[in-house]
Amino acid sequence: MDVHRTVGSKFSLPLTRRFMNARLDSHKGTEKFLSSTVLFSSLVFFASLPIHKGYSQTNLDSLVNNAIKVSLVHLAKSVDEVRDTTLFPTYGTKALKWQLAKSGDWTSGFYPGCLWYAYELSGDSRFERWAKEWTASLEQEKSDSATHDLGFKFMCSYGNSLRLDKNPVDDEHSRKVLLDAATTLAERFNSNVGCLSSNWDRYPVGDSYPVIIDIMMNLELLFWASHNGGSASSADYARTHALITARDFVRTDGGTYHIVRYDSSTGSVINKGTMQGAGDETTWSRGQAWGMYGMVVAYRYTHEPRFLTTAMRLADYFLNHLENNHVSNWDFQSDIKVPDISATAVVTSGLFEMIRYVENDSLRKYYRNQAEAMLTALCSPPYFTEGRNTNCLLDHATQYLPLNSNVNVPAIFADYYFLEALLRYRAFAGTQ
Repeated sequence: MDVHRTVGSKFSLPLTRRFMNARLDSHKGTEKFLSSTVLFSSLVFFASLPIHKGYSQTNLDSLVNNAIKVSLVHLAKSVDEVRDTTLFPTYGTKALKWQLAKSGDWTSGFYPGCLWYAYELSGDSRFERWAKEWTASLEQEKSDSATHDLGFKFMCSYGNSLRLDKNPVDDEHSRKVLLDAATTLAERFNSNVGCLSSNWDRYPVGDSYPVIIDIMMNLELLFWASHNGGSASSADYARTHALITARDFVRTDGGTYHIVRYDSSTGSVINKGTMQGAGDETTWSRGQAWGMYGMVVAYRYTHEPRFLTTAMRLADYFLNHLENNHVSNWDFQSDIKVPDISATAVVTSGLFEMIRYVENDSLRKYYRNQAEAMLTALCSPPYFTEGRNTNCLLDHATQYLPLNSNVNVPAIFADYYFLEALLRYRAFAGTQ
């Protein structure tokens, strides 16, 4: 059945649930066993690793406060660098200057998101004004059915606008834009597969249905919509996609595939592999980060233990494969040593949310220590750009190494999740 014909139909939700019940009932009997097994494995894993003590709480507070101060200066200057509110920073050049793209680029929501976070951190009305201007330039993208990245574009921009802008008229407009974007995104769901499709596949197999782990980051738009006046089926699609991802993308060791290709008619797996990683059986670090963060979001909206269990498995794998400086290599199994600071920023931010849900005191302390160790690295040279002639915040992200595309340069999404991690650290540590 082609779900494009059933979105908005009163029959689409029951059909999806029927499909999922048939495919996932066999897992229900093992869910409690799996959760307890993974919890035990995590405890053994964390006990076998040293707790990083290369920083003190006072020192990290100082680093965070300095990073916020410097970041606000850089972001204010970036407005003059970008100038045109219809253009958006994507990646930095080797000279640490922003490359710009139109609103159709998948990264376009991150710059207004950075400006909203700057407003949240500073209370400076200039950042609110700038955030509104760049956010407004994205509205036309709400009907773009050719991309799976509407969650990135709209939750980072209009989602933060709705959260931080107290003008009732603006709030109502943001809410409508978000709901419209969610309706568009939901059209990508195929009930036979149980997932939203990727808008690209570099190595397609016939007419296969490609799904990439990045889409986990876009599910929040669907979850949010169902909780805020949108179709109830949106959350069902998001939950189903997350369940299938946990089942098909995660290896037994906790590493992940970047892409799984399905038969669109039967939902059967055709093959699994990568596009941006080093090899089909390696783990691309940013894909691991997308999966971990997305599972935390799925747990936030559903409170289903399986999502938290999966997030912890992915976090454990990521942490166990970090370099000694607490920064991730672009691919965990690659002999080519090039960092991807964006993957580290995503997991750092995700951990600061995840520890709120972890009930075991020892595990919660372990994850917090790991998050703070990574945040220390993010706030320090050579990754934090203080003292350098740039308006970017972080350096040494890697977009697509196999194509030699934007390797070891700034990336706007690294800056976005870095700012989010700073905000979450402050909220958790009570630092003002």
